Amino acid sequence: MDLVLTKNIIKIAILLFITCTNLLISADADVLPYYINSLRRYGIGYTQVQSPVNIRNAPNGDIIETLNFDFKTGETTCLVNNKRCSQDEVFSVFKQEKKLAFLTTMDEGQNHSYVCFNQTEAPICGWVEENSNNKFYGWVDFFEYWGKKYGIYLFKDVQKTDRFLYSAPVKQTNTTGVLEFPKYIAPWLVRGNWVLVKVHDFNNQMKTGWLNFRGNDGKLRVFVKF
Repeated sequence: MDLVLTKNIIKIAILLFITCTNLLISADADVLPYYINSLRRYGIGYTQVQSPVNIRNAPNGDIIETLNFDFKTGETTCLVNNKRCSQDEVFSVFKQEKKLAFLTTMDEGQNHSYVCFNQTEAPICGWVEENSNNKFYGWVDFFEYWGKKYGIYLFKDVQKTDRFLYSAPVKQTNTTGVLEFPKYIAPWLVRGNWVLVKVHDFNNQMKTGWLNFRGNDGKLRVFVKF
């Protein structure tokens, strides 16, 4: 094989490797759930946080952890434990480009949110002060505000029986359609565990109806398309 051709092939291979590596690094910087059980803790909503954020053992109590994260580099550090934490270990949502970070919220009161790291084992939980940097969103507010802004999507493992649209926010009413391959889901109203949506399907047909977005077990079936 010609030496020049061989060198060009090697250069192309190196460029492809670098490109793929950069794409993987960029992808790792964002955290979004795509399966029902990928949300390990379901809670009552999410708290949007800005760096640095102090997590305390009680409202106005001692600091048990301080999170420091950088939207430019995507790096997250647990300062008290003096270690680097991956976004997937900490956040339910981390969108580097949009500069958004959310922690799972288990309780709320006294201008504080009780949040938990999104970890499989021994999650770190504590209280975060709600202020101009940290804001709590219950499910209704989360889907009404962020869902209307970005749209929502179905988790990949939602059963067909849970993809039906209804004419009212109860299952004892007529169905108005079923979600097969939705291209875009726009929420209008949220009532309890139901959301009124307008859906554009893969064949550009539009459907409207009420979707039961959260099961009786508390598990979400949809998420905001950040």
